[in-house]
Amino acid sequence: MMRSAFLVGALAAIPSVSAAQGIQLDGAVTLGYAFNSIGIAPGLDADLNGYSSDFDGDLAFSEEFSVGLGFGFSSGDLDIAGTSINVDLINLAVEPVYMHSSGAYIGAYYRMNDLDLAVAGPITLGIDTTQYGLFGGYDFGQGHVEVFYGMTDLDPSSVIPLGGLNLEATDFGISGSYQVMPQLEVFGTYMQSNIDFAGFEVIATAYALGAEYDLSEQLAIYGSFGGGNLDLSDLGVPFDITATNFTLGASYDLTSAASMPLILSAEYSRTDIDLGFGGLEPEIDRFAVGLTIPLGGGSGDALNSNTRTARGEYRSAIEAVFNSL
Repeated sequence: MMRSAFLVGALAAIPSVSAAQGIQLDGAVTLGYAFNSIGIAPGLDADLNGYSSDFDGDLAFSEEFSVGLGFGFSSGDLDIAGTSINVDLINLAVEPVYMHSSGAYIGAYYRMNDLDLAVAGPITLGIDTTQYGLFGGYDFGQGHVEVFYGMTDLDPSSVIPLGGLNLEATDFGISGSYQVMPQLEVFGTYMQSNIDFAGFEVIATAYALGAEYDLSEQLAIYGSFGGGNLDLSDLGVPFDITATNFTLGASYDLTSAASMPLILSAEYSRTDIDLGFGGLEPEIDRFAVGLTIPLGGGSGDALNSNTRTARGEYRSAIEAVFNSL
């Protein structure tokens, strides 16, 4: 509850601060709800349902310099084998950017994810990740291309007693988008995280391609397809863990009816996971709805959408997995 109150207070303060200092704010806020049905094994299923609140925006101090900000909080209940586990995820992102008049830009990023699982009473387990690094790209009007390089610090010691051992990963990737025609945009990304685990290296990769098409001024459809791979060969494991995902959704602009910028979205996602042994292939069906409020000249894209990976919103394969549920 304290985290939710902090997030709401921070979001409420941003517009007033920017107005007072003459800073332009472009962004969006999304309130969402998601239903996840997880088929783990024959006779063993689970459900993860919960709400989310997200903000993503840019504070422009001048034509050349801006700071990207992102806040998010989600909370849900994981029901498995008659046991209910509360799951909370809070994230924060700060990205200062310098934009050259030619369209080239460069920036730095800091991101934090805090995942907590309330197992029984006061017993809480968690995984914390911190990402930081550099990115650069080129905006050519009809689209953009961007690359990034950075590090992820992952602390799993609260889940598995590893004596305070922290895992580190080197992250890099590329993303881009292109406005094929006024009604059609395509986008995609590829990311890799090389995780250092007690002198061994585990390689996580993720890719996704997506598109959005405007059927009318109010109605749009969008979707993405992607996958991921976890290479455990350096640990002596003779198989990989793989996953594929597709998302299909639609959004409707309610601005004319609501007399304020307001966009309703709904989507379905399917994720198939192959654990590589025992014939275990968990399946996740996700239904999500969102209500997005654009701010300034911000986009109306839902911030709780699983197409955010394809849009290049994440800078770590680990972070993309954290935010996909």
